[in-house]
Amino acid sequence: MRFRPDRRPSKWGATAAVVDQQSAEAVVEYLAALKGTPFDGVIRLSDLTEIKGYRYVLLQVSLDFSHPHFPRIADTLDEIGGSEFQLIVVETPEGSVYLIVDKHNLPDEEMRPDHPLLRRLADWLGPALSAVS
Repeated sequence: MRFRPDRRPSKWGATAAVVDQQSAEAVVEYLAALKGTPFDGVIRLSDLTEIKGYRYVLLQVSLDFSHPHFPRIADTLDEIGGSEFQLIVVETPEGSVYLIVDKHNLPDEEMRPDHPLLRRLADWLGPALSAVS
């Protein structure tokens, strides 16, 4: 599976990466198998939901502290509150799957999709995923 970093706007959070011609289910299974590269754990928080042709799955992921690029994101994770965060997997009707760092990782008073902490985490995650694909 080939992940490409992506920065397109999303109302749900900061887009980190895209995979072409895959299903949301296939991406979730692939991410769950990526132990240590960069994830230490992947927990599914929702069933596959379809709305207007888009299919969604919400995940809770935890990053692997021993990942070689972990030190680059450690300060951002401290500001967010730890190495676990929610990731939205969105399959479009065209067959692309986007990985979005959920804005709900932030406190209510700071929750917005263009928050700099979400963008920094997404900007780190996209290349980290593309390096393993």
